[in-house]
Amino acid sequence: MKDFNLIDKYFNNSLTPKEKLLFNELLQNDKEFKKEFLFENDLKKAISFNQREELKTKLQGFEHNIQKNSKVIRLSKKWLVAASIILLIGLGFFFIKSSFYPSSEKLYAQNFKPYRNIIQPIVRGESANTIEYLAFLAYENNNYHKAINLFNSIDSQDATYVSFYKAMCYLSLDKPSEAINLLLPITMLSNLEGNNKKLSEKADWYLALAYLKTDEKNRAISLFSTIANHPTKTCKKEESKILLEYLN
Repeated sequence: MKDFNLIDKYFNNSLTPKEKLLFNELLQNDKEFKKEFLFENDLKKAISFNQREELKTKLQGFEHNIQKNSKVIRLSKKWLVAASIILLIGLGFFFIKSSFYPSSEKLYAQNFKPYRNIIQPIVRGESANTIEYLAFLAYENNNYHKAINLFNSIDSQDATYVSFYKAMCYLSLDKPSEAINLLLPITMLSNLEGNNKKLSEKADWYLALAYLKTDEKNRAISLFSTIANHPTKTCKKEESKILLEYLN
C-alpha cells in the first residue's frame, strides 16, 4: 500500500527530511503516487477557484436584495455589505494561498539540500594533508565557513568543482547572492566532461533555487522551465515541474 499520507504532509509542509526523500523517490518512480499527487494538487486549485465564485455569487445576491429598496440608508448599507464581501474575498484568497501555495522561502527550504561530495572521497579515520581533502572534509562536516576558506586556497587549473561547492557552502550559510555569482558562470560552460559535466547540470537546479531564495521569481521560473523541458537532461525534471505548478 502506497504511503499517500506523504502527500498530505507535503501540502502541510510537515515532511521530515527522510520523508521528503521518500516523497521525491515515489514521485519520480511510482506512477500511481504521482497521479494521486497531481489529482490532489488540481483539487486544491479547484477549491480556490470555487470559493472565489461562491463569494462573487453572494455579493451579487446582496446587491440584488439591496436594490429593491432605494432609501438612502439602505444605499449606505449596500456599500457597507459590498466592502465587507470584498474584504472577505481578499482574506479568503490570502488564507487559501497561504495554505495551498507555499511562499518562495518555503519552497526553497523544502527543496534545498547541499549536493553530495563526488570529487574527493572522505575515508573516515584516514588522515590526509592536502588542502582539497581538508576542504571536502570540512564540507561534509557542515563546517561551511572553514570549507570556503580551504576551497579558496586550492590551486587548480580546473575551478569548476571548486566554484560549485563554494556555492553549496554559501547557500547553506543563507547567502544566496554569493552562490548566484558562482553558479551562473558554471551554467554557461559547455564541452565539460566527467564530474564537471554532472556539476554543471546540477548548477542549473541550484541556481534556480538561489533565485527562489532571493525572490527573483521570473528568473527562477525561467530556469525551472528550462530544466523541466530539456530534451536530454534528466536532473530534477519532475521537481522542477512541481515547482512550476506553484510559481506560475
